[in-house]
Amino acid sequence: MKRILLFVLSTLLLTLLFSGCSKNTEPPVLTKCLNIGNCLEAPKNQPWDVPMNISYFSKIKQAGFQCVRLPVRFSDYVDKSNSDYLLAEDFMTQIDSYINEALNQNLTLILDLHHFTEIMEAPNQNKECLIAIWKQLAKRYKEYPETLVFELLNEPQQNLDSDTWNEILSDTVKVIRSIDKTHYLIVGGANYNSIDALSSLKLPKDDRLIATIHYYEPNNVTFQGNPYHEGYENIANVEWEGTSDEVSYLQSRLKTAKSWADTNQVSLFLGEFGISNKAPAQTRINWTLAVAKEAEALDISYGYWEFASGFGIYDLTTSTWNQDMVDAIIHHSNQ
Repeated sequence: MKRILLFVLSTLLLTLLFSGCSKNTEPPVLTKCLNIGNCLEAPKNQPWDVPMNISYFSKIKQAGFQCVRLPVRFSDYVDKSNSDYLLAEDFMTQIDSYINEALNQNLTLILDLHHFTEIMEAPNQNKECLIAIWKQLAKRYKEYPETLVFELLNEPQQNLDSDTWNEILSDTVKVIRSIDKTHYLIVGGANYNSIDALSSLKLPKDDRLIATIHYYEPNNVTFQGNPYHEGYENIANVEWEGTSDEVSYLQSRLKTAKSWADTNQVSLFLGEFGISNKAPAQTRINWTLAVAKEAEALDISYGYWEFASGFGIYDLTTSTWNQDMVDAIIHHSNQ
């Protein structure tokens, strides 16, 4: 009888211990996400066309979005005079306020390290800076809820090729996990987080990773008329009607990414897809609607690029949404 009682008590204790220590392994909601682009990823003291305002989060929530991706150029706010690469506290206090407001609005907030141009040009010389930034962010936000998600580096490119990025990625994840074992980490492949680069991406062993891709195909449709995409500035009136061939190509691209994610047993996040506001209005709706619908059908969470700039869906001057585009992204209603 004593042995039976001891066994029952031991089993109960183990159950309580494991249930108390375990975390929900399901990632937070990332779908129906909106990027606040051309804002905090601008160079320090060189603002772009979207001045940051904390009111954006409530507007985005009220419009029906569930998640915000916040690109930040952290590398411009580090003290590079020593190896600690300390982040400027006044800037970080601002970031705190944005994160807190997003979470107060019941939005998932993706903190995205964006436009670290130096590491793209000279990866090995800037590796320690990247790691130091994430060491500080991991410590600062360790106790935050899991609806705060970390994206380690936007669009590895140039000299930051797949082999180099895989090594830096592995080391960065190790440092973060030595401090914070719970927050989900978003990681993508080289060549601008392209779908094709997934095959060269080596995921660190970690059960809280989310893979990301970016999709802007065909470029002559999505980049048309945008002055910041060289070669596409003078392209105009290129239509995308959602023909069977156009949709089949889109499906094949997303299925390639999804197949890789399933093989690697990792969730997939389409962190950026967007179309220039210089494109024909109906083409914008058609393309955006198709990408959102196909991503959702494949269980790929997705984030539209972006809020209020050249690909935007919100007018800062009139404080109004392009409702047709909002519907295409989150309600899948084609007007």
